[in-house]
Amino acid sequence: MDKDRLKVLQDLQKRLAYNFRDSDLLSTALTHRSYVNENQHLSLSDNERLEFLGDSVLGACVSDLIIKKYAASSEGELTKTRSALVGEKNLAQLARNLRIGDCLLIGRGEENAGSRDKDSFLANAFEAVVAAVYLDAGFNSVNDVINKLIEPLLEGNNLPSDYFDYKTALQELCQKRYKTTPIYIVVDSTGPEHARIFEVRVVIINKLTEYGSGKSKKEAEKQAAQKAWEALQNEED
Repeated sequence: MDKDRLKVLQDLQKRLAYNFRDSDLLSTALTHRSYVNENQHLSLSDNERLEFLGDSVLGACVSDLIIKKYAASSEGELTKTRSALVGEKNLAQLARNLRIGDCLLIGRGEENAGSRDKDSFLANAFEAVVAAVYLDAGFNSVNDVINKLIEPLLEGNNLPSDYFDYKTALQELCQKRYKTTPIYIVVDSTGPEHARIFEVRVVIINKLTEYGSGKSKKEAEKQAAQKAWEALQNEED
């Protein structure tokens, strides 16, 4: 590993307030598949396996934190909080706070496309870094790192409400409670090509149907999912 790369990793460890025993783990966590594909002669590994592990480790750490902090909260409230904390928008913002984007190794094509600052790239890299800490030192150490980053967001409602991923929360709720998954159907689109308004129906078989609208299919699905999730939560309450 050259001196410049080592300095980049050392600076990130200072921002993380965690020093790696094996800095190669951290380097792998910050290596995107596109870089590996363009530099096959280097025999590098990308961060996708670490990202997969980090998703589970992060979920466990955040669940542990919020169930202790909000002892009186219902399962639905805890689910909503966890979903917001581990959602792509929040993880990407945490990655930006740590300047993880500056540390990523990505391919030229992705660099030219501006992927270094995309939410998805940053969130995935953050999860990979979480996994790297876990593999380097175990659950207690990664739990400490996550708590230091997450706890400030729980003070004074610092987490924006739009960070909550209603689609994921609805899917988890339906799988657990009804052993099914929501179905999204585009029922209409109106307006000129440059200003379309989409209407989407979400169906939970034998349970309920809700509608949402928006300037994109994704926005309409999110609105429909929010209505359905809130309806199911109200029913449970």
